[in-house]
Amino acid sequence: MSSSKYNSLENLDNFDTNINTNMFDTPSSSQGMDYTININSVSGNMNSTNASSSNNNNNNNNNNNNNNNNRKDIQDTLDEPVLDTLLRDLNNVWAKMKQVLMPTGNQNLLKDWDLWGPLILCMTLAIRLSFSAPENQSAMVFTITFIIIWCGAAVITVNSKLLGGKMSFFQSICILGYCIFPLTIVSLITIIIDYFIIDLILVIVAFVWSVYASIGFLTDVRLSQKKTLVIYPIFLFYFIIAWMILIE
Repeated sequence: MSSSKYNSLENLDNFDTNINTNMFDTPSSSQGMDYTININSVSGNMNSTNASSSNNNNNNNNNNNNNNNNRKDIQDTLDEPVLDTLLRDLNNVWAKMKQVLMPTGNQNLLKDWDLWGPLILCMTLAIRLSFSAPENQSAMVFTITFIIIWCGAAVITVNSKLLGGKMSFFQSICILGYCIFPLTIVSLITIIIDYFIIDLILVIVAFVWSVYASIGFLTDVRLSQKKTLVIYPIFLFYFIIAWMILIE
C-alpha cells in the first residue's frame, strides 16, 4: 500500500518536472527555419521598398535638374545681348540655305521651321526683279513677286494637306521658301552676266535644283498614289519664279 502510494507520488513529481522543462525548451529546427524565413521576407520587403523609394527620389531629382536646366536656358536666351541672338538666328538661316544646296544631307534640319530665311530670300528676289524693271513698274514687280512667293507656298501647303500630308503648315512654307535659294542666287548672277543663253542655262539648272530639293524635303507627304497631284503645283510654283527671272 505504501509502495503504491510512493510510486504515484514519484510519477506526479516526474510529470511536473517534464512540464517545467518543456516550458523552457527552445523551438525546433523547423520552427527556427520558419522564423528565419519570416525575418528574411520582411527584410526583403523592406529592401525593395527602400529601393523603390530611392528610385523615385532619383527620378524626381532628375526631373528637377532638367527643369532647372530648361529654366536656365530660357533665362540665358532672354538675358543674352541682341547681337548674339541675331548672330545665332543668322547662323541657323545660313545652315538651312546650305542644306538646300546639298539636299542629300541632314533633311531634318528644315523641320525646325522659321520664316526669317524665306522672308530674306523673298525680299532679295523681289528687290532684284524690281531693280531691273522700268521705273514706273518697279513697285508693281516687287508686290507681284512678294505675293506669288507667299501665296504660292500657301496654296501648295493647303494642297498637300488635303492630299494627306502630315507636315505642319508653317513647316511646309519654310521648306518651299528656303528652296528658292538657287533661283535667288541665279537672279543675282544675271546682273553681271547679260547673255541670254548663259542666263537660260543657269535659270534651268536653278529651277531643277529648287524642285528637286523641295520634293526631297517634303517627304512627309504621302506620294504613293498622288505623286502627280503633289509635284505639279511645286513644279508650277518654281517655274513661274524662274520665268520671271528670265524675262526681267
